[in-house]
Parts: sequence; structure tokens; C-alpha cells
Amino acid sequence: MQILRSWWRVRYPVYILGLAVGLVMTWLPFKTFQDNDAWGRHLRVDGVPAQAVVEELVHKRRNTMHLRYEFAGTQRQAEVGCWEVCLPAGSAVRIWVNPNDPGDFITDFGILSGHRGRLQGVVGAAGLVLSGWMALALIARGYQRRRDRRRHDWQRQRQQRDQRQRQFANARAGRKRKPSRRRPDQD
Repeated sequence: MQILRSWWRVRYPVYILGLAVGLVMTWLPFKTFQDNDAWGRHLRVDGVPAQAVVEELVHKRRNTMHLRYEFAGTQRQAEVGCWEVCLPAGSAVRIWVNPNDPGDFITDFGILSGHRGRLQGVVGAAGLVLSGWMALALIARGYQRRRDRRRHDWQRQRQQRDQRQRQFANARAGRKRKPSRRRPDQD
């Protein structure tokens, strides 16, 4: 029993750390979403406007639009995730391009180039699972400790009751005398 208690003391900080790491991992996609929104607002202000054409619309596991646009005299191609707005091939799209990185842009309907945030979404889902497991482990351990404490209290009460019963059973009726009031012999 002592070994189990010491093992719990070692595991307890690991559970707390796992819970904290899981919560941070769960927070990451929300932070990435906020950063992407801020970057999109920045591109609309400081980006160079350009015209793109939807070259192809791909419907597979993920809907994707392949865009073609010209920036600084060079033809470029990029893809944009298609969640809310999916335009047919040949459609024109207004974009704002980052002058420092021509592959980075935002579309007129608010989608950033590439597939941003997918990795963070996976990390967030893993963090949610991890924090859930750690929270369940902590709760389960708390219930187990409570049950063990009750069992220990019950066993101690039973031992005390058994000990009292043995004391009364071993006492012989009439054999017990009061302590003598005589003075000890003074020799």
C-alpha cells in the first residue's frame, strides 16, 4: 500500500503537467485563428491588390481552389481552401498580395492563401484528448483515494469494535477486584 501511495505522489505532477499541456494545445488553434484574422486585416491594408483567376476547383477530401495570378511581372499559382465560397473554374477573384512574399495573399472573401491552421487544428484536437484523459485520471484517482480512505476508516472501526468485544469476552465475571486499599507493608 505504501508503494502505491508513493507511486501516486510521483504520478500526480505528471497528471497536472499533462492537463496543463493539453489545455495549451487546445488553446493553440484559437490563437492561430486570431493571428490569421489579424494577418488578413493587415494584408487588406498593406497588401498589393491583384486579380486572380480560378484555374481549377478540386473536390476531394478537402475542397480546394487553384488560383493563377500575376504579381511583379511573374505568373504565380497558389491554392486556397474552399469552405464557404467555392467559385467555378474561370471566375475572377480579387486578392491582396504580400509584397515581401508574393505567395502570401488574402482573397476578397477573406480566405488566406494555402491551408493555414490545419496542423494547429490537429494539435488542438490532440490537446483536447490529452487534457480529457488527464482530467479523467485525476478525477478517478480522487474517487479511488476517497474510497480507500473510507475503507481504511471502516477497517479501523471494525478493529476497534473487535478489540472491545475481545476485552469484554475475556473479562471473567466476579474475578475483577477493586484495588486494595491496604497500605503496603512497612518493613
